[in-house]
Amino acid sequence: MSALENLLIPGSTETPDCPCGAEMRLSKVKPGGEDTEIRIFKCDTCHHEFQLMAWKAPEAQDRELMSAIGT
Repeated sequence: MSALENLLIPGSTETPDCPCGAEMRLSKVKPGGEDTEIRIFKCDTCHHEFQLMAWKAPEAQDRELMSAIGT
């Protein structure tokens, strides 16, 4: 797995370009911290994996907070 390679702004839908030129697809999103998430993209052509850290959208943070406090 590669190291984190970038930081995206909240709500970003940006997808990275693979070094081979093919389109990458979002394969997984995992927690990165209290207000961040790690988006893992994979290339089906050359199998390159790319990880981007993104700030969570404010709405996602609000949903998690409400879930945590039980409302």
